[in-house]
Amino acid sequence: MLGEWQMYVRSPLHPGLSYPKLYYRSVTANGSAMAYVFPTLVAMGFDYAIVKLALKRPLVRFKWAWGGFGLIVLSTVVAMVPVAMRLASVLCTFYPPMIGNAFFYIGVVLVVIGSWVWVALMSINLRLWKKNHPGLLIPFAMFANVTSAYLWACTSVGSSREILFQILPVALGFKSTIDAGLACILISWTLHAIVYFWLVPSYIAFYTLIPRAIGGRF
Repeated sequence: MLGEWQMYVRSPLHPGLSYPKLYYRSVTANGSAMAYVFPTLVAMGFDYAIVKLALKRPLVRFKWAWGGFGLIVLSTVVAMVPVAMRLASVLCTFYPPMIGNAFFYIGVVLVVIGSWVWVALMSINLRLWKKNHPGLLIPFAMFANVTSAYLWACTSVGSSREILFQILPVALGFKSTIDAGLACILISWTLHAIVYFWLVPSYIAFYTLIPRAIGGRF
């Protein structure tokens, strides 16, 4: 809904609704949720299901999966509260040298840490399967699964480094300056690759699940 509202406000239909501060606040909330939280949760749930389907065994360390999910949900609340309180209208790119409330950045970093639980689980489950099935080829769906997880792990490093070493020290008052150019490079590290991370579950579905559903080879 926030995305539709943003397009409506930016259109010439009702100029009286233009309110830049509210617009930027909504872009921050919508962008952060739709770029980092929602796609990551979808990928996590999808990949956990693929583990069971492709490897024909339950997910190992199942409680870890719930722990990572809980951390992401809690961290999302931590990040969105400052946005709702008008303390962090900095877009999903964090937009330095603009600085928001420290809890917004802490929440985003914790979301990433929660997602790394999923990355670890993909590695653990694949390693255990290979140990029990020496010499067998890895099922394509699981191979793509782990590739997606590793891609996200690599992709998320950019924004995490930007927040931890560039923005958060300023937000907490430990520093008074920020290298905006370096910060832009680090966020680009994440944003340029994150699109491919979003697409991998679609590839898995098209190349494995749909053929299986119509009676082809999995």
